Amino acid sequence: MHNDSMTRGVTRVTRTRGIYRQTSRATLFLATAAALTACADDTPTQPRANIPEGGPKSVALGINILPPGQQFPAKIAYVTGSPNGKQAYVQVYDRFGAQMLRFQAFTDTWDNSGVEVAIGDVNGDGWPDILAGEGPAQFSPTGSRFGVWDGKTGAWIGGYGMGSGYKYGVRVGAGDIDGDGRDEIFTCSGPTSEGTRFNILRYNQWVPNIGYVIPSTGLGWYTGKNTYNGCRVAGGDVDGDGKDELIAVFEGPANALLIRNHSGGTIVRWNALNIGYSGQISVASADVNGDKKAEIFLGRLTGLDKLPPVRIYDGAAVMNSSTLPLPVMTYPITSSIYNTGIHVAARDLNGDGSAELLAKLSTTGGYSMYVARMGPTFTSLWLNRFEPPGTLPGGGPIG
Repeated sequence: MHNDSMTRGVTRVTRTRGIYRQTSRATLFLATAAALTACADDTPTQPRANIPEGGPKSVALGINILPPGQQFPAKIAYVTGSPNGKQAYVQVYDRFGAQMLRFQAFTDTWDNSGVEVAIGDVNGDGWPDILAGEGPAQFSPTGSRFGVWDGKTGAWIGGYGMGSGYKYGVRVGAGDIDGDGRDEIFTCSGPTSEGTRFNILRYNQWVPNIGYVIPSTGLGWYTGKNTYNGCRVAGGDVDGDGKDELIAVFEGPANALLIRNHSGGTIVRWNALNIGYSGQISVASADVNGDKKAEIFLGRLTGLDKLPPVRIYDGAAVMNSSTLPLPVMTYPITSSIYNTGIHVAARDLNGDGSAELLAKLSTTGGYSMYVARMGPTFTSLWLNRFEPPGTLPGGGPIG
């Protein structure tokens, strides 16, 4: 059983009501397809998984993550990554919180850069694929890398490394900007003296390769004001036209929100997380109220207090106004005993047409835990979990 005496810094928890299976240290998980019920209270529980014996499962760029002939038992609902300073492990979950796989996206022995994560159907087969971007590694002998794996078979889809001079990390997202049923790949740079930039790329299954849709673009292209603190990116159909927009948040004192549509039309709104905030930002987008128009979720990653807020903007209102509308504020994690920030993602996990808000503490101390709160009000819990095996160290994104 997990109790307060085991916790080291992130959350205060009481003894769990159920019994969970203590996992081994093997890092490959092929989970059972059994559904896990939603938590009824705020006590995180350990997700169950069937874990075969064996040594660590690591992959390199170009290597498949499942054995030949196998596939995931269910569609991927969300993934979690690892914080900078830790090895680049990716955890893969179904919509009930069962961990289906854990693998190391970048396997160099020196690589403790962490990994940014997202999901998106880049090959158009109806199954979300896994996107992973390497964290910043200033002493790496190579440039920052990203990779994409098939969310049905685990096969390598593609990816590449940046030039050896670029070691600032790659943040990833996805969205279908042209409405063809295949998600484009979005990337954003970490903090760099070269200026913060985003990219839109596409998987070409006939070649196959991953190539640019537009050239790498910085905020200064639209505003004349470059930023250097990094950005993060997501996709969502904020105007309801059946095509996703690219949604990027540029970090730093201006904390700008940029929305770009399929034809290149772009708006920029300043101070989306408040005047004076200069830290990092997590971003997600999904339809909350069933009107076919996506909302925008922003989480403050810098740990300023024990109750990290999430701002939810009406995406259509952002597009149709010259200023930011008032956001809805919600506080999905209420159990932190230390100052922390919050990673966010948004997925319709229960299939009711309203997205759930996934939230994960950004604090790197203690154990890794996250919640999924049910839309549209985000008051009831769908999931409340510690991450196996054992418990993982805290921090790292959710996507």
